[in-house]
Amino acid sequence: MDFKNGTELLKLCRDKDAMISDIMRWREAELSETDAGEADKRMHKALSIMREAAEEPIRDPRRSIGGLIGGEAKKLRDHMDSGKSLMGGLVSRAMAYACGVLEVNASMGLIVAAPTAGSSGVVPGVLLSIQDEYGLSDDDITAGLFNAAAIGYLAMRNATVAGAVGGCQAEVGVASAMAASAAVELMGGKPEASLGAASIV
Repeated sequence: MDFKNGTELLKLCRDKDAMISDIMRWREAELSETDAGEADKRMHKALSIMREAAEEPIRDPRRSIGGLIGGEAKKLRDHMDSGKSLMGGLVSRAMAYACGVLEVNASMGLIVAAPTAGSSGVVPGVLLSIQDEYGLSDDDITAGLFNAAAIGYLAMRNATVAGAVGGCQAEVGVASAMAASAAVELMGGKPEASLGAASIV
């Protein structure tokens, strides 16, 4: 099962009466020559790494190797908890989580590049904050990650996610598109709406 562009992805969704996350999950299982349960297990592992990278700097801030960053995730979370944030809980939490992942990355910790190390905080920041805000399960969030992976796959197949090739906009822009598409699906949107969100971002 494969798709080269958004049109082919939407056709698969229609033909199989499935969400983008389902198509990508089935594709992953097929390419790995395993079953969907094994693909789920691997995605749950990625989610647990993302969560730890997002939360650990909030619990225990540390400076990066170069000393330029460190502690910002905790400051953002403390500001949110103070009740003075203009952004509200969802966006404030997303920023804190995203900064947390970037702090772990800058201090040579374990992260999931989604799609790259430079943009690694965007997807977990958005998805983990949505999980907190709406009480979604880990299974829901791994579905969101499969959706995001489909968008990242399309970008890699048809353009680039590499900062060396497309600049930081390629990294962060694609990560934002991935997160937007996943967020729409998590909130009950149809595949067309997910791809629309990815395109707009």
